[in-house]
Amino acid sequence: MPRRFAARPGLWENLAIMTIPTPLPAAVLFDFDGTLVETEPHWIAAESALADRLGGRWTHDDGLRMVGRNTRDMAVELIATITATAGSCPVDAEQILGLIFDEVARRCAATDDLFTPGALELLAELSGLGVPLALVTSSPRQVLDPVLGRLPAGTFAVTVAGDEVEAPKPDPEPYLTAARELGVDPADCLVVEDSPSGAASGNAAGSVVVAVHSMVPVPDAPRRLRLRSLEGVRAHDLAELHQAGLRGRADAGLSGVRTGLLQPGERVTLTDPKGRRHSVLLQPGRIFHTTKGGVAHEDILGGPEGVVVTSAGGMEFLVMRPLMSEFTVTMPREAAVIYPKDAAQILMWTDIFPGARVLEAGVGSGALSIALLRAIGTDGRLHSYERREEFAEVARRNVEAFLGGGHPAWELTVGDLVASITDEPVDRAVLDMLAPWECVDAVGERLVPGGVLTCYVATTTQMGRVMDTLRAHGGFTEPHATETTVRDWHAEGLAIRPAHSTTGHTGFLVVSRKLAPGVRAPLRKRRPAPGAYGPDYTGPRPANIPVEFQNRPAE
Repeated sequence: MPRRFAARPGLWENLAIMTIPTPLPAAVLFDFDGTLVETEPHWIAAESALADRLGGRWTHDDGLRMVGRNTRDMAVELIATITATAGSCPVDAEQILGLIFDEVARRCAATDDLFTPGALELLAELSGLGVPLALVTSSPRQVLDPVLGRLPAGTFAVTVAGDEVEAPKPDPEPYLTAARELGVDPADCLVVEDSPSGAASGNAAGSVVVAVHSMVPVPDAPRRLRLRSLEGVRAHDLAELHQAGLRGRADAGLSGVRTGLLQPGERVTLTDPKGRRHSVLLQPGRIFHTTKGGVAHEDILGGPEGVVVTSAGGMEFLVMRPLMSEFTVTMPREAAVIYPKDAAQILMWTDIFPGARVLEAGVGSGALSIALLRAIGTDGRLHSYERREEFAEVARRNVEAFLGGGHPAWELTVGDLVASITDEPVDRAVLDMLAPWECVDAVGERLVPGGVLTCYVATTTQMGRVMDTLRAHGGFTEPHATETTVRDWHAEGLAIRPAHSTTGHTGFLVVSRKLAPGVRAPLRKRRPAPGAYGPDYTGPRPANIPVEFQNRPAE
């Protein structure tokens, strides 16, 4: 029968309580062996010793196969191994279990430092915050209770031992029983496990599962996240993992920003001592190979970013999640991307805001789409147009890779802008194409009064053509053109100088605002440069420059 305990007033009374901004789970359900206490080696040693005594052979790998499994399964496997070696087994399953339970309990009692690193501190904080805790294990009460006696009374409100359920792990019954005894919905609980069968049990019960790295790898699965260990883990870490599990582990809140402990499917940047960056997609069991040996993904998964990992050959790498500016210049591409320095200027000069209705033409590889989607949020709308299907497909993959999935505010249309544009009004428009002047009329019809049009072009001739087209249209304000360069600096002690790297010309931005219907741009009083619109000029004639100013020959 599962046991319930009343929490004692003043439990962990010396704990400094902290405010948790992220909602905590309704309850946290902990596994026992390998998760909170280092008992797995004791189980394997006890099994091996008994097999040797009875004439069988039980290897370390045999013991690993039983981690997290039902103890009755272990007894059956032992009998089969002993029988295969010795011809018969002199004891039955019940006797084997009794002998092993006694030995494991004896070994645990003789071990002073039994709890896993960080376990006691995490239990203390959760208890102090009033989070209901339960212990759910495959171990029998005979092994469980002496260890529980080392904890303050009332640490766990409910404990469920392996000999108290009909269907043990990986069946969901143990965790369903714990949730029922606590009076909470298992879907609102967080399960902390370290074995494949235990994780399967927690997920089958409907809970989000956090798998702690242990002796046996736990396979990846939906609503299942990772922890490197419990050491240094705080209540807010579990709260963030629980919320991430509820959303789906790849979700990044549609911003591309992920926080908390690193999980499978996330991309990290490994930076070596020379500043060289390597983009790595984290997957359980994988190894990132370098000339200085490999770095196991398991050494990174479940831990925080901002740490240093060491390869097998001794090279150190700094581990960080990539920023949006890093991702957009390293992601796969078919077309050239708009670089971060220009994307930042576009967001500012175009005045992109949350909830904006934005038209984008010339998606390329999706770099600007990513920045626009983050800025407009889920209440906005981004309608992107791209002529080439292969470019559009690369852009779609890049956006989904960064955001962790599709964005509800994004629509991507393959086709020519003028031929495919819808009649929906837009607040802002960004044209990144070879001949944006061909689209000024179509965009002008959809842009709301006061709306902003930004054109990104590569050459001065393109810049001039689009600016004069906007002037000739008459329904836009005087266009403004800029170019942005970025220069790095080196500063060490008294050595302060420009760095060797500079990001120079990439493109020009032409920005203008839409006038109200029927309103024409006021005539300019300032004369254009002599010869600007002389006989050699063949482009569109500005509507806001008097004709007598346009025909002056060059001096």
